Parts: sequence; C-alpha cells; structure tokens
Amino acid sequence: MNTIGERIVFLREECDMSQKELAYAIDIAPTSLSRYENNLYEPKAEILLRLASVLDTTSDFLLGLSDTHKKPLAAGQKPPGITASEHQLLSSYRKLDRENQIRVLERIDTLLEVQAPKTQNPGNGK
Repeated sequence: MNTIGERIVFLREECDMSQKELAYAIDIAPTSLSRYENNLYEPKAEILLRLASVLDTTSDFLLGLSDTHKKPLAAGQKPPGITASEHQLLSSYRKLDRENQIRVLERIDTLLEVQAPKTQNPGNGK
C-alpha cells in the first residue's frame, strides 16, 4: 500500500463504504474520488483533511508518512473497550520504571496463582 489511492481504498473498504457514499460524505463527485483512488489525480489538502476525518485516520497515513492508520488517542482519552479503573491502572503502570513494571507483573502472576484454586472450587469452604 504505497499510494494515496491504495490507502483511500483500504480505509474505505475497512469502513464498509462504497465510493459513492464516501464521495458524498466528503462533498465531492464520485468521479473525483475514483480518480484519486486510481492515482490519476492527487487530492488537495482540503480534500485530504475531509478524507482523514471521515475515514477516521490521519493525513500522514494517507500521504504515506505513517503506517499507522488509526488516529492516536487524545491526551487522557481512554482506549475503547476498557473501564476507567483499567485505564487508571495502565496510566499508573506506564509511569513506573522498567524494574517496577516487572515487579507489578510478578505480583499479578502471584495473585493469579493464589486465586486459581479458589475459582476452581468455590463451594469447597476451605
């Protein structure tokens, strides 16, 4: 995926959009989008910004300056799929130096080992 056109097609398909849907979403003619996707023309900056916004990516990805096609999270924004407390744990973990990160991981392993028998026989009473 080396060209702007290839990247637009990749993202459009990932968003499950037709050419016509994307063209209308960024307020251009479908024929213009087709020309961009086929690398016959390069979109101007304004169009690149609209494409990036609608396709939830960055202009750097579209231009081939980055291989990361997902927008980075804003400062303090938690990734989707995790709770606020999990986000806080991750943030705190990342502030630790490498040695203390290893200690945290070892402690988690120990807690999981201690917890395992309790979850296997919850009605045992021991």
